[in-house]
Amino acid sequence: WNTKDVILDEKSITGEEMSDIYVKGWIPGNEENKQKTDVHYRSLDGEGNFNWRFVFPFDYLPAEQLCIVAKKEHFWSIDQTEFRIPPRLIIQIWDNDKFSLDDYLGFLELDLHHTIIPAKSPEKCSLDMIPDLKAMDPLKAKTASLFEQKSMKGWWPCYAEKDGARVMAGKVEMTLEILNEKEADERPAG
Repeated sequence: WNTKDVILDEKSITGEEMSDIYVKGWIPGNEENKQKTDVHYRSLDGEGNFNWRFVFPFDYLPAEQLCIVAKKEHFWSIDQTEFRIPPRLIIQIWDNDKFSLDDYLGFLELDLHHTIIPAKSPEKCSLDMIPDLKAMDPLKAKTASLFEQKSMKGWWPCYAEKDGARVMAGKVEMTLEILNEKEADERPAG
C-alpha cells in the first residue's frame, strides 16, 4: 500500500500542513469486517507507505455474479436472512487525530466485476479514470473483471465531494487479488 497526493488536513505545531494518513477498507454487506492500515504519521507531502494486507472472505455465486451475505435483519431476529449483493470493495483515506474524531478525506468504490483499470504510475492516476465522472456510458470506461483477471496492481484515485463537485482526495497504490477458498488455505500469508 502507498498513498500519494493525499489532502493535507492538519497544521503541525510549526505551521506546516500535514496529515496522519491511514487507509480503511471493507466489502459492503460485511461491514463488521472493516480493516485499516497502521498510521503514516506527519506526512507533509501526502505520501504514505504501508506494509499491510487486507483479507476479506466472502461467499460468491459465479452463476449469478453476486455475493451472499447472511445477516439477522434485527437484533431480536432468531434466524439469519440471506441477501445477494454485487461484489464491491470500498477504500477510504482518513486523517488520524489524537484528541478528536478522525477526519474522513476521501474514498473509492470498486465494482469487482467492472473494476477500474489502475494507472501504472501516480502521475497518470486521475479522476478521469472514474466512469461516472465522464459524460459517457460507464461500461465504455476502461474496466476489467477482477474475477477473470485474478490480480490487478496500480494506482486508483480517491475523491471527496466539495461544494457539489468531486475533488481528488489522494491516490492509493494497491494490489488486488481474488483467491478461491483452496488457494487462500494454501497461501494464508498472501
